[in-house]
Amino acid sequence: MSITGNFVDGLAKIKLKHVGVNQTPRLLVIHYSVTDTVAAAVTALDAATLGYHILIEKDGTAFQTRRFTESAAHPGLSNWKSDSGVTLGASVSRGSIGICMMNKGFAFGGSPSAPGKLIYNPNDASMQHWEVYPDKLVASCRRIAQDILATYPVTAVVGHHDVAIMGKFDPGPLFDLKGLDDLTPNPKPLGFRTTVNSPDGTLTVREETNSGSKALKVLHNGDVVHIRSIAYGPKADCIHPSPGSRKRYLTRWASVDIDASNTHAGFVNMKFLASTPLDPGLAAFL
Repeated sequence: MSITGNFVDGLAKIKLKHVGVNQTPRLLVIHYSVTDTVAAAVTALDAATLGYHILIEKDGTAFQTRRFTESAAHPGLSNWKSDSGVTLGASVSRGSIGICMMNKGFAFGGSPSAPGKLIYNPNDASMQHWEVYPDKLVASCRRIAQDILATYPVTAVVGHHDVAIMGKFDPGPLFDLKGLDDLTPNPKPLGFRTTVNSPDGTLTVREETNSGSKALKVLHNGDVVHIRSIAYGPKADCIHPSPGSRKRYLTRWASVDIDASNTHAGFVNMKFLASTPLDPGLAAFL
């Protein structure tokens, strides 16, 4: 395969109701559809005025809905390795490409499934078994992703769950995201750099986004952390005391890398960091 005029050669096209704006793709986001077929996915997307660039059937047949230089409404409220200015309404929609595979995730019903644990909420009892991705579907996704990475200045391949932590859980633990991300020619550097600055001199890295979850490591004042993505949660946990009505609420908890390995080490409360990528007006509420 190759890309000509911002379309993958040979793919059939599907028109969706949602129309985007011009963009330069710098992020590739992988999703699952929560449907069994592309036809069902299109119906659901049009009803909600949402969209992906690529839709892939379980047998590997792929469709493109728009040029890659037109944005699609796929990740919603989201953030990823932001340097500054993260607000309650932050989104990576503009500047990202969305690939959606037909898969029902942890709502798999009678489809072939296998056990698996999520990175960010491994203890949720309802999310311990997931629909398996057929080999043809995975191969098709990989081929298209390789073409995208060879054509555009994409700096990372992530899951929807990476950019909208605790808000969306696709593509789930049975899809090899790292295998795709490793193909990125020019990966984005580590996330926002900051240091621990806690009144008692310590900061605990937690397994989940709450102070009662399992402690993974204790950091000390001056230790360096890199913020990968700020997590979402219920309205009661929102940074802002009056956030209004939203689909997701930005919390004080962030996924961090603590050893420059560019991997998720756990969550920390940003209140105990020297600085954050939050918009100053929002950071004031930490």
